[in-house]
Amino acid sequence: MIGIGPADPRYPARLLDIRCPPDPLWVDGDAGALMTRTASIVGTRRMTPYGARVARELACACAEAGIVVISGLAQGVDSAAHGGALEARGRTVAVLGAGIASYLADARGRRRRLAHAIRASGALVSEFPPDASPQKWTFAQRDTTIAALGEVTVVVEAPVGSGALITADEARKLGRPLYAVPGPIGVAASAGANALIATGAAKALTSPGMLLDALGTCARPRAKEVDDLDVRILDALASSPAGLDSLARRVGVNAGDLSSRLARLVIRGAIASAPDGRFVRR
Repeated sequence: MIGIGPADPRYPARLLDIRCPPDPLWVDGDAGALMTRTASIVGTRRMTPYGARVARELACACAEAGIVVISGLAQGVDSAAHGGALEARGRTVAVLGAGIASYLADARGRRRRLAHAIRASGALVSEFPPDASPQKWTFAQRDTTIAALGEVTVVVEAPVGSGALITADEARKLGRPLYAVPGPIGVAASAGANALIATGAAKALTSPGMLLDALGTCARPRAKEVDDLDVRILDALASSPAGLDSLARRVGVNAGDLSSRLARLVIRGAIASAPDGRFVRR
C-alpha cells in the first residue's frame, strides 16, 4: 500500500479537478490503473435483477475495450460493476469510504473475495488513512472521488435519495458527461435515475455500445460464445425472471430439453437460479 500526493507523477490528474484533491491518495494494487481510460458505474445497493444485468453488461463492455471501471465496492450495482469487469478479465478500481486496512479487516465472505480480486487486477483506493473507520460523511466524500476519477459517470439504478445521485451531482459539477439507464415506470430502484433523464441532468443510456461511443472507443471482437437457443433464453430473461415451464413456452422448446441448457448457462455464470426457483439473467 502506498500514499501518493498531487506532486507524485503517479497521482491521477483527474483528481486535480476537485477543489481539495485527496492528499495523500492511498492505493493498494496497480496505481497505473488510475492513469488510463476510465468510466464510473454506480447505483443502488438494493438493485433489481435488471440493474444487476445492466451493470455487468456495461462493465464487461468497458473492460473488453480496455476501459478501467471505477465504482465504490458497495453491495448491489457497485459490486455487479466490479464483477462484470473482472469476468471480462479487465481492470477495475474500488474507491472506498473507509481506510483500506480498515475495510479489509471488516469485510467478510463475498465482499472480501471481491476486494482481493479487485486489488489483484486493478486497485483499492481511499482518501482516508488506512485504519480509518467508515462514517456517513466519508461515503459522501468518496462519491466525489468516484465522479472525478471517471471520464464519464453512469447511474444504473438509483432510488430517490440514493448515494449514487451524489456521485451524479458531483460529476455534473466537474463537467463530466453524465448518463443514466432508463428503468420501468413506478419501480422505486429506478426513480432517481429516471428523474435525472427527465430533468435533462443526464442523457439516457440505452446500450453498452452507446457508452463506448461516448468514450470514443469500440468493443473488441470476441469469439462467439452462445448459439441461437442461448440467445433466445438470455433475451427471454432480460426483462424478468422466469420458471422452467414459463421459460420453455417463451423460447419454444420442451422443459426437458431446456433444463440441461439452463444448467450449462448457470455453470457459465450467464444466468442464476433465484431462491424461488426461477432463473434470472446476470
